Amino acid sequence: LGPRKSLLHPAMVLGRSPKKRIRGKVACSTIHWVQKNKDEIPVRTCQRLLPRLYNFTRGTTFSTQAFRDWLLTQRASVKTTDDANALLSKLSENRRHGNQLKPAPAAWVPTGIRFEDNQAEAHVQNVCGFEWKPGQHLPGSKQMSWNEYGWVYRLKAQDSARGLYQVVRSKAFKRASALVAKRTVTMDKKTSFKSCCVMDLPPGRCISEPKWSLIYLHSFSQKGTEYLDFPHYFNVCGASLRVLMPTAPLLEQQCFKDWYVWRGGHLGWRRIKFNAWFDYVTDKGGAAENQICEDSLLAIREKLHKLIRHEVHRVGDPRRVIVGGQSQGCCAALDATLTFEQELGGFVGLVGHLLRSTPLDSSKRNMPLHLFHEENDKEMRWKWVQGTVQRLIDAGFNVSSKREKDPAGCGHWIQDIEGRWVRSALRQIIFERDTL
Repeated sequence: LGPRKSLLHPAMVLGRSPKKRIRGKVACSTIHWVQKNKDEIPVRTCQRLLPRLYNFTRGTTFSTQAFRDWLLTQRASVKTTDDANALLSKLSENRRHGNQLKPAPAAWVPTGIRFEDNQAEAHVQNVCGFEWKPGQHLPGSKQMSWNEYGWVYRLKAQDSARGLYQVVRSKAFKRASALVAKRTVTMDKKTSFKSCCVMDLPPGRCISEPKWSLIYLHSFSQKGTEYLDFPHYFNVCGASLRVLMPTAPLLEQQCFKDWYVWRGGHLGWRRIKFNAWFDYVTDKGGAAENQICEDSLLAIREKLHKLIRHEVHRVGDPRRVIVGGQSQGCCAALDATLTFEQELGGFVGLVGHLLRSTPLDSSKRNMPLHLFHEENDKEMRWKWVQGTVQRLIDAGFNVSSKREKDPAGCGHWIQDIEGRWVRSALRQIIFERDTL
């Protein structure tokens, strides 16, 4: 139950930055698909398959027949060798746009961001290529942009007449951007969240109404606005996403029985308050699950349900709303997700657990639940957290649970790995849903 740090570990820094910027048509490589018509395979699908084809051929020249054979392993096919050659030829051609000749379509595989100073904090101002300007349509907002580095995969025709091609790979970067603001989010006349961090992360450079929503809850004693300088934690190439990070209300904590502060002559000595999603009755120091005040959980559950409904109404589909959080925020978010009246798009939980009092609704078994745990976490120790994960698995839920050591070595107080975990889960949820 401590503060969130933002120290950057040297192991998180990538090598020398490439100077080549992506030009032309690029598709994100993350792909989950089933070919509806086995006699036809879209060029767009082949474009996304280029990284897999590169790994299969190891960057060497291959024939159209070898391509046809490989497609069968990807649950796809083309009728004849001539059809395969026509498909590859189209994918390797440069394209004319007006008076300009654009490179052939490419697939993009991000490898991460890079920092100007590997000993400084991991905020966006330290990310290579960072720029900002005032938001045009929302007073007090900032439009931030930075470089995202990765690999570009393109198909090159070595001898199209003989049906010989090669996938080439090169280092490059592309610009990522976000519109960031501190706002009050109002659900109805009596319910609102103050001091919210709101981020719109559009695909490419266009600013438009995001098609997806992520509601992400901070850890105990923190605030949503502490993420104002961390939009890169949530950026997913090719996804149109709004991130809402509300600030938890100030609550007294029963577990701190002897921690009082002076509130003035009228109120006198009162138990200290923290920004918290619910009230802890006990503090077992990570040795076991703490007892909580059920009334405080029910109150925040109702409020979070209103926020979820607000976003469901905005995007028009509950399965395009994702909920997540860190530590205590993970616990409260998972409770709100599993008790909501509709099945949502998915859940992303970091260094938290399923509360003992959270009921399991069998109608939500297909909803993807991504849980991440730090190996050396002393606040949420795996010896008992494992049982809460197993409870979900035994009930038949779609659980992806991962334990990993944070290179920063801070245990429960995860650092830059938070962004890596969140982005990996968002990619799987968003791109799998978009291909259904």
